Amino acid sequence: MHHTVGLRRDLIAICRSGWIFYLVLGIACEGGRCTDYHHESKQPSASDLQMASSPQVLCKQPHTPPQCHKRKSIDIENLNDADDLAPPIKKIKRIAKVEEGKQVIVCLHGLTRVSSDFDTMKATLQQKFPHVPILALEHLNKDFTHSDKSSNLTVKYSIKAQASVAYEEIKTKVPRGSQIVLVTHSQGGVRGFTLLKEYMNRLKNECGIVVRQLITIATPWKGAPVFGHIKDVKHFNQTFDQIVPILERIKQGYSEFVRGYFFKKAPGIAKNHPAVYQFLAPWARKFKSVEGMTDLDPASDFMRCYVALGLKDIDVPITAIATVLTDFSQLFDSFESPVRAQELAELNATYAALIGGDPKCEHDMLLPVATQHAEGLVTKNFKRIKVYGACHGNKVGITVKRGLSALNNKQVIQKVVEVIEETFYEEKEEDIAQAPCGVATG
Repeated sequence: MHHTVGLRRDLIAICRSGWIFYLVLGIACEGGRCTDYHHESKQPSASDLQMASSPQVLCKQPHTPPQCHKRKSIDIENLNDADDLAPPIKKIKRIAKVEEGKQVIVCLHGLTRVSSDFDTMKATLQQKFPHVPILALEHLNKDFTHSDKSSNLTVKYSIKAQASVAYEEIKTKVPRGSQIVLVTHSQGGVRGFTLLKEYMNRLKNECGIVVRQLITIATPWKGAPVFGHIKDVKHFNQTFDQIVPILERIKQGYSEFVRGYFFKKAPGIAKNHPAVYQFLAPWARKFKSVEGMTDLDPASDFMRCYVALGLKDIDVPITAIATVLTDFSQLFDSFESPVRAQELAELNATYAALIGGDPKCEHDMLLPVATQHAEGLVTKNFKRIKVYGACHGNKVGITVKRGLSALNNKQVIQKVVEVIEETFYEEKEEDIAQAPCGVATG
């Protein structure tokens, strides 16, 4: 009797083990993890047959896959603990590094330009930062109702004097305690640099105004190499004459407009009497009030000493955006007469040599990237960005296509937005409580 009871208990244990084995096998098969084994038509081996007929298999149940509701209940039971430990959802939150009530954007225009040059950019910036006052300084605007140099203060005043004017305007118009980003174009960039160097501490001490970032767009940090042509007009004419026929096919009379782009005053004398022009130009610069323009000469003391040696001492972060456009075919919708690809390549290479001294140099139709990025100068906290397809201004002799000029270019404006965003804000991760997977959330 004792042996019979023990044998019965063993048989029941084996049967229960068989059920568990086939239940697990059914779940695995239903999950598709053993498809290959079911589809392989292998012949059983002798040992397999022997095991199949062995009296050790006391209780064998048919293979019946479990119902779906059974599998799900088992999954929930097994995974309840894992659900409780599920990682929280991460949310990115925008945090103001500078209190929004103190954020201000101040814009400085370039040589012979006006504050309204920033109108397109200001509209986009106001959409992105609706609470931020945006001020384009006006006291150095060119007066287009007068043709004499006395009405053009960015030409008449030295860049140091211009920085003083900007300082006074900021003191008057920017609220006390503000933290500002300076957005500048061309000559306005070195004016902004001078403002930092000469007046940053005074703004902070007198008004509580702090400059958080200087953004320069197409700024001649090493001066404008085109000034060299005034010193060697004959060489310029020899090089320029090679591309005159091609320029004339772009538009009749266009070559004279481009010549005037290099020689703002008396381009006819530069063309027909280069020696006279070269002799008179230095004297004219001495006796006329054009310090703001002559400061941009790479050989000037302002560029060689003040800027080149002073950049390394500026603690305020500087982001230099270089605009790049080297192909005349991108300037206009069409040419008046056909220009072959080889001629266009010759035009682009020759023009690049006139702008930067190298047929392969990158430039924006006025300044090479090397000067826009202060290449070769010792800097501190100085970030460099290139934007392709953007021209220095809205003219290269004549007006170019809409949207190409640096201050109206979408890509340039987007870069400015990104830098301002990084200056005023930061992103931080936040954990959001997450309900367990098996709990209904309604």
